Amino acid sequence: MALKIQDIDPETDFPALARCMFESYEDPPQKFFHVFFPIHGTGDEAREEGIKEAAERLKLWHTHDPTSHWQKVIDSNTGKIAGGALWNIYEKNPFDEPRPSTVSWFPEGGSRSFVEKALQNHSRPRSKAAQCPHIYLFIIFTHPDYRRRGVGQQFIKWGITRSNEMKVDIYLDSTPYGRPLYEETGFEYIEENVNIPETDNADDAWKEIEKRVGPFTFWLMRRPASV
Repeated sequence: MALKIQDIDPETDFPALARCMFESYEDPPQKFFHVFFPIHGTGDEAREEGIKEAAERLKLWHTHDPTSHWQKVIDSNTGKIAGGALWNIYEKNPFDEPRPSTVSWFPEGGSRSFVEKALQNHSRPRSKAAQCPHIYLFIIFTHPDYRRRGVGQQFIKWGITRSNEMKVDIYLDSTPYGRPLYEETGFEYIEENVNIPETDNADDAWKEIEKRVGPFTFWLMRRPASV
């Protein structure tokens, strides 16, 4: 089985990428995923709507963000996407002029407020540590059918090569599942980030998503460029 890394086709690949991403984060289930890519409701129809919305939003983000660089690893025998990665290539400090964003994937009210706070908390460690040009690995996933076959390593190898060419460091926010791979490839721990959004006026929607997601932890990690 030949697994090959390549850049995506933004006109055609996002539906399959979104489906692969959902299937990756559902096995095993990772509660934080709901913050970024929710399923509103229950059942197969709600899940399909969630995947469709994610594909459309990922394409929109990619189209309007010049730093966005999406890749996929494909099974050359079947054409199936085995994994995906979204890099942000920052040639200047992105925190000098942060891009405004709206949490459009949640309705107005407590659930949107919760997610806005969660995203602020999520980016805070990197906003302190990476006040410079850098590469950020925003999203990475491997389909369960292709795990332990070097998919993640192909993405990381590409990122390291690009980092060394640009002479800038790579940053990422690691889950517990991803941290061993990153440590094996030269990433160093910077800060633990336990994400607990807070408010003084939680409504029912806030309480519902808080119960569903709960506190979640990432580790900010960095791999220095080899100059």
